[in-house]
Amino acid sequence: MERKYYVQTIAINYLKNLVNEPDSIRIHDQFLHGLSNEEFADGYNALLSLMRQLYDDIASNPAGFNMALIDIKEQDEKSSDYTNSHNSFLRIPNLLYIIGAKSNIMPDMSLAIDGGALAADAKWLKITGLPLLLDKLRGYGFEISDFGKAPKAGETLEVSFTDNRYLTAALKSMAEATFELSKGERNTLKTNYFYMMHPGILENETVKEPKLTVDSILHVLDTAQRESAESLHNAVAGRTKPTIAMRSFMRNDWRITYTGLKNKKVLMSLNVDQDNLSAKLNLQNISQYISIVAEMPDKIQNVIRDGGWQCGQCNPRCSGGFAFEMDSNEYNKCHCSAFVFGGLAMEDMGYYQQLLERELQCH
Repeated sequence: MERKYYVQTIAINYLKNLVNEPDSIRIHDQFLHGLSNEEFADGYNALLSLMRQLYDDIASNPAGFNMALIDIKEQDEKSSDYTNSHNSFLRIPNLLYIIGAKSNIMPDMSLAIDGGALAADAKWLKITGLPLLLDKLRGYGFEISDFGKAPKAGETLEVSFTDNRYLTAALKSMAEATFELSKGERNTLKTNYFYMMHPGILENETVKEPKLTVDSILHVLDTAQRESAESLHNAVAGRTKPTIAMRSFMRNDWRITYTGLKNKKVLMSLNVDQDNLSAKLNLQNISQYISIVAEMPDKIQNVIRDGGWQCGQCNPRCSGGFAFEMDSNEYNKCHCSAFVFGGLAMEDMGYYQQLLERELQCH
């Protein structure tokens, strides 16, 4: 898909981070709202499909949602243009979050929310163009009672879903659990579970953050990147402990950190940022197998020789850099910057695996 605006990149990133439809889900009784697990699962899958369609349609036609149409000048996710585009995008998932979190569920599975509460929370979350967005949701199968020019205090908005009446129960539960997890605060780390529709937040009476797995990251990668990541993961599996960090959906920003089971030191991290996958290899003992590095292709040697910067022990707790000699030159690379390999290709996996194996042998 051609991307003209920042908001399109952001919508695509959120689309990538939606969970795949699960084979089965386990829902705690408090979140079933009187439904059977099968009925609730039907509503949840319908909600997941709806979110997928919304994210995809925003990416394809952001103007139709009155999104901020800011041209991509450079892919700078830290710019105000990128942030403003992200705020514009969030109006849709945040509106669904408010409807679910602040409503009461009726016996027929419709949701009832006070117009004043909806308007107040929309203001809190900076959801502009509320009437337009509510009308937009009608086009996706929601039935939303009329409210005049804007929702008002004392007026009850009724919300139901035409094609699957269980969808609103799933929306209510996902938003309710997210609200409890976030303790009512606007906390991106917590609301990400709602944006990705992670059913794990509905499993327990006391809402907990679901355990993220390596698959949480593999699933946001394209086929070639996934093969490379799986290859590196398999090279150290069973001898390291992977820790998954979910950092930012708007940048598709993830990290897996692999810590040695014996020495408790970080051996490798796999990093995803936007559409890019990189691997950082912490070759603490590289001096012991530098002769093997000398036989590797230039592109591998160049990263080891030229990547990163020299250790200046800028931190009092610094234990020193990665020290080695190469081409009659001495190096002492900073732990923070070395050794980062981008553009990972399957043809190079054997070299990375060899480096990791040698490092593990030194542990």
